[in-house]
Amino acid sequence: MKKLLTITLIFLISITLCTSWFFKKKKDQSKKIVIWSFTDELKKPIERFKEQNPGVEVELVIIPNEEYLNKIKPVLKSGQNAPDVFTGEFANVKDLVESGFYDDLSKKPYHADVSNLVDYQVEMGTDSNGVLRAISWQTCPGGFYYRRSLAKKYLGTDDPEEVGKMINSPEKFLEVGRKLKEASGGEIKLLGTHADYMWFPLSLRENAFVENGKLMIDDEIIKYYDVAKILRDEGLTAEAAQWSPPWFDNMKKDGKVFGYVLPTWGLHYVLKQQGKDAAGDYGLTNGPAPYFWGGTWIGVYSKSKSKDLAWKFVHMMTLDEEFLKWWATTTGDFIGNQKVQAEIKDTFSDSFLNGQNHYAFFAKEVQNCDAKLVTRYDLEIRNMMMQSISEYIEGNKTKEEAIEFFKNSVKSAYPQISID
Repeated sequence: MKKLLTITLIFLISITLCTSWFFKKKKDQSKKIVIWSFTDELKKPIERFKEQNPGVEVELVIIPNEEYLNKIKPVLKSGQNAPDVFTGEFANVKDLVESGFYDDLSKKPYHADVSNLVDYQVEMGTDSNGVLRAISWQTCPGGFYYRRSLAKKYLGTDDPEEVGKMINSPEKFLEVGRKLKEASGGEIKLLGTHADYMWFPLSLRENAFVENGKLMIDDEIIKYYDVAKILRDEGLTAEAAQWSPPWFDNMKKDGKVFGYVLPTWGLHYVLKQQGKDAAGDYGLTNGPAPYFWGGTWIGVYSKSKSKDLAWKFVHMMTLDEEFLKWWATTTGDFIGNQKVQAEIKDTFSDSFLNGQNHYAFFAKEVQNCDAKLVTRYDLEIRNMMMQSISEYIEGNKTKEEAIEFFKNSVKSAYPQISID
């Protein structure tokens, strides 16, 4: 009898200890979230989040952008060691949004109110069934950054509004390039490369690359082949490949390139870094069409065990107005909440742009950005398009052959897409 009581007591103690360990572990898990991203820009927000939520642990896993999809997709599919929160970049977020790995943010426990966000910002995070899967804290409308001294010397004015009027159509844009070339004796180039122009025809399209499972080559894309050929044949570009040393070098004070087609982040992370000695000599204006380029979206993994805490972080990053004001004023990042935009847009002035208010400019431009033309296939198809254009302007193929090359490249990569 005594032995039986001892065994029973040991059993009860063991059960108690195991139960205590289980609930402690469960409690500990509920105070931790894991975030996967391709960028380190979440580090400061995570520190702020932890300050506001004492005792919460946040693990950030950063994976290089070029490896991101290949590494995160298998993990999300298996559910093993998967993150609670993960980001998607402009180039791949549509693929992630359509995959079903992001949870539905319109239902419990989220009920995300995105009524104050820019339309395209919401569209990019919404799947083809109309379900909101991811949200961004930023928007990335673009513009044309030009050298004021060159504009004054060769165009007669450096005023952003006046310069914008001179280049507000593809035809006018090319004419300004010709004028710069003639007036400078061929020294000043309109652009670094024909590839810089790409975002304008992409924005001017009526059709997405893929509609109803079919490849669509819009008339504006066909025109881009012609524009690229003119830029090359008439010597209106510096023949400096994007992101190459010569492309960056021409941003400097002694650079020979008139302007760069870049979005919001291009000011802080490209021009200010590479063209430091030209600070104050840049202006910002519109080009032939409004466009957007880049951005980071974020959402909650559909199988996360810590959805409440995960959403608390996502909500802070994307919808908390106090955080967004802090983020905008701390980093200069152009946030997407229109209510916050309206409150702060008139307070900005950037010495790099000779005192111009870039925030007010982008607040206006972003209203004309449209994400309805973006598909999950865009990154690869854009690369194929640019390769075919290069084949054409370098004289390796006729225009017709280059377009056929483009079609065949898409067909090879995506057999499921029908092609005429």
